[in-house]
Amino acid sequence: MIGAATIPLLVVAGGATFTGTASALPDTGSVIAPSGSDTEVTFDASGTTFHGSLRSPDGEVKGAALLLPGSGVTDRNGNQAPMMVADTLLRVSESLAAQGIASLRFDKIGAGATGLGSYAPETGNVYGFTDQVDHAQAAAELLSERTGFGVDDILVLGHSEGGLTTLALAERGVGDGYGLLAPLSMRYLDLLSGQLESLANSGQLSEADTDALRNDIPRAVDSLRSTGTVPEGMSPIMQQFGFNEFTATFLAEADALDPPVLAASLPAGTPVLLTCSDKDLNITCDQIEPLRVSLEHTDLQFGHFTTANHTLEELGPLPAGIADGPALLPASTEFATAINGWAAQRGQ
Repeated sequence: MIGAATIPLLVVAGGATFTGTASALPDTGSVIAPSGSDTEVTFDASGTTFHGSLRSPDGEVKGAALLLPGSGVTDRNGNQAPMMVADTLLRVSESLAAQGIASLRFDKIGAGATGLGSYAPETGNVYGFTDQVDHAQAAAELLSERTGFGVDDILVLGHSEGGLTTLALAERGVGDGYGLLAPLSMRYLDLLSGQLESLANSGQLSEADTDALRNDIPRAVDSLRSTGTVPEGMSPIMQQFGFNEFTATFLAEADALDPPVLAASLPAGTPVLLTCSDKDLNITCDQIEPLRVSLEHTDLQFGHFTTANHTLEELGPLPAGIADGPALLPASTEFATAINGWAAQRGQ
């Protein structure tokens, strides 16, 4: 997930905070049926042992896929429990397994069994977006070893910020088919600054915090893009939303990558699944459009959903809101149709 903090959803590198309470929709049964079985696996990267699950199909293995989560401390299933529980990647693994495609998903730095590893505070090591891509590449190499498919012959599917990681891997020659699921579709700081400006204009903040945001946003973006650092004197509210010395490297490295530019460099005819939803509070379908256009030369399947939230759960007639984060809702019926169909084509 791209992250969230207080009232509207916001990109915040390194974590997410929600407010509000949730009530689950009635469980009418999953539209993505359980399939395959998990084996616990580990791999090493950047001095850290990562823990994950290799989902194997019940029958013949026809392909392999690497599944990448969104931002923050997100586990192998796509959750930041207890604040955000959606099983997004677990459900994707089940759809793929039903079509004979094995998949690997893993706990990111700070999450699950992986923990902080070599990025514990006492080490002084700085976690950057390049590190995140390195870790994903190491996972792809493990997947290749365990399944026999080359790293250039696997699928890579990323949710939210994981979409940017997916495109960064593609630039390194990893994968030959890609899933961009409610992905980060513009430069990182453009999205973040736009969301913060919307928050400043919402009337939900004090006058002092509003003025601080409006003053600090352009200053922070300019500094990160020119020097890779967060300027001194950031207001407390800007620090709360991730603009601090600990996230500067991550923000600067992620922002240096432009998703439409990366997407345009994919080889013609590359299989790509791209999704957006009218009820996604993190990324709008209008914001996805430049990315969609940049993918027109590929073998693109574009899913424009109407009732899915950002984590690809079913909202039905309910409005989108931060309260659906902690509740595990049924999988989006529109997403289930899209991923099942795309996986069936890849598993042929």
